[in-house]
Amino acid sequence: MPIDRIYLLGMPGSGKSTLAKQLAKEIDFHFIDLDELITLHERHTINEIFAIYGEEYFRQIEQKILLQTTTFTRTVIALGGGTPCFFDNMEVIKESGFSIYLDVPLDIIAKRLSKESNTRPLLNTKPEDLLTQITEKYNQRIDFYKQAHLTISGANLSVKDLLLWLSYMGKTS
Repeated sequence: MPIDRIYLLGMPGSGKSTLAKQLAKEIDFHFIDLDELITLHERHTINEIFAIYGEEYFRQIEQKILLQTTTFTRTVIALGGGTPCFFDNMEVIKESGFSIYLDVPLDIIAKRLSKESNTRPLLNTKPEDLLTQITEKYNQRIDFYKQAHLTISGANLSVKDLLLWLSYMGKTS
């Protein structure tokens, strides 16, 4: 049975936003990046929200915006890396749409994130400590990620991989 909302989840740097945008275009859905909705709502960047108000405030706003996505139709939603791990967010995600966990090897994620400069508030560390910090976050989050309807693993995931699995599972028309 075709679905109305597809949620992509996984670690920062796993390709959620990039693949969600590509997938939405391929299946003629809208694309939403949850972090972008939060920044529009708050009129601050994610880093600014963390610096000014703290993580607890951010997570409350994140949940509020996540709940708004449950009314969207024909939409692919890229979630923040921690979104599934707070409150009852994973239940909301699973009940409101089809969830896909992008399982990318941590060393690949570390390489991708090492090219960014302080854009992720919870991974703000020295380059030599990045893999250790990513591994710690992964260990805290994996039990939530594993609850997704579908896990797709690989170092170089593409929109073709997502389309193949969605088609195989009968989730696209």
